[in-house]
Amino acid sequence: MEAATFIRSLHEAGFSPFMGVPCSVFTALIDRLGAEAGKEHYICNSEGEATGLAGGFALAGQLPVVYMQNDGFGNAVNPLTSLQLLYRLPALLLISWRGEPGLKDAPQHKVMGSALRGLLEQLQVPYQVLEDGSEALDRALAAARAHIRTSAAPFAFIIRKGYFAAGEKPAVAGAGELSQRLAYIELLARMAGPEDILLGATGFSGRELQQYTEHRGRFYMMGSMGCLPALGLGLAIRHPRRTVFVLDGDGALLMKLGSLATVGHYRPANLVHILFDNQAYESTGGQPSVSAGVDFCAVARACGYPAREKVATPEEFQGLLSGLAGRAKPLFVHVRVRCGTPAGLPRPEQSPEQMRDELMAFLG
Repeated sequence: MEAATFIRSLHEAGFSPFMGVPCSVFTALIDRLGAEAGKEHYICNSEGEATGLAGGFALAGQLPVVYMQNDGFGNAVNPLTSLQLLYRLPALLLISWRGEPGLKDAPQHKVMGSALRGLLEQLQVPYQVLEDGSEALDRALAAARAHIRTSAAPFAFIIRKGYFAAGEKPAVAGAGELSQRLAYIELLARMAGPEDILLGATGFSGRELQQYTEHRGRFYMMGSMGCLPALGLGLAIRHPRRTVFVLDGDGALLMKLGSLATVGHYRPANLVHILFDNQAYESTGGQPSVSAGVDFCAVARACGYPAREKVATPEEFQGLLSGLAGRAKPLFVHVRVRCGTPAGLPRPEQSPEQMRDELMAFLG
């Protein structure tokens, strides 16, 4: 399905505007929405936020479209049940089917891939798994409109990998001569102490940490987008003599920005929170995040982090790491990087359980 055809069909059926959190299944759709002037489109920081935004548009008399990865559907369950379903507000949900049973996919999609249809049925949200072709889309849209007319409640389309034809990829502007994230990760892995803990967020930060470093204390947190600072806080509290490095991404941090307030409140004296900010959801296709308008160091300061630093080069980063022992903590480090990762970056061969066991053995 060409993304332009899909968008046009939804508009003709009365569905607009579009909002959501990027997923690789929707790359062509999101890119097309961004390229088409006059198409209302809002990239949100979490699926729950997107669902709340849809509620506002529904109250204004529109039929909003909310796209999300099925893993992110969990973030939308609360507003869906206590806003859309409670107040009977319509929305068309586009949910990607990662981890579809019987198909190979990344491990973090397995649970929700199997549970998705059952969850929608439990919530009494009718759905259709979209089949290829314009006629199938027209039938699905007719079913969605009929449901909305009779119940004024959400309807869902489940969309498989490969449903959208690949489109032309727009460039992410504003990166200039910035270094790539991997240069910093490799430097950190070399300079970190043998007892330190290195935690990588979902996406390329964690994959690069896992695949291109040998530090025994590394851990790649698949999925659980936005939860890494909280995970790091728990480890820092229980292991106060180890330095815990949290390798975060801008999209992940924006999804659960409240974690800064929690870390700032409990102030672990051994936590270093490193934000690699490329202003994009790189691992899902490079869609822009809203981080360009956020002063993360100011937010960290307001949330109680006693020390903050902005780093522009690997040399500055090396200098910071060299003097880390004398710095107040938790320390927030904002590193502006450009998009890019080594060609053919593989997914780890270890299972999530193996990664868990390796870290727990390292921690003793």
